[in-house]
Amino acid sequence: MYDAEDNPRPEGPVNGPPLNERSYRRLADPGELVRTLSRLDDHGRDDEEPGYVIHLPIRVTNLAAATALANRVAVSLDFLPELDAGETTVSSTDDQNNRRRVFCDLLLGDRSRCPQPYDHHGQCGEPTAPEQRPPPRTTG
Repeated sequence: MYDAEDNPRPEGPVNGPPLNERSYRRLADPGELVRTLSRLDDHGRDDEEPGYVIHLPIRVTNLAAATALANRVAVSLDFLPELDAGETTVSSTDDQNNRRRVFCDLLLGDRSRCPQPYDHHGQCGEPTAPEQRPPPRTTG
């Protein structure tokens, strides 16, 4: 194994944990992350530009629990302009390429998105229950 300057590097742990293992510490101030994001990208999410998607695996025991938790995570992070909560999906551990949508997210006549669950009954855009995601914020 070699480092970035093509120098040989010993394999295995050297005075500590293996090289690919790190401790993941919580930020001392979660607000600092939000301030850092806003400094890096003041114009929010742009589908036309290349970017990255964050995958945050959280394992639960069944589809109903996964959908409910994904709903809560999306709603709780809705303050981030980079988040597209309508694209929230869940999958089984063994088949992560087969994803199930959490929200309906169909485009409505007023150019907003339906915040109801994917398999909701009734008309799209009806008033949301407390557990459903809030309608998207308008920017401008």
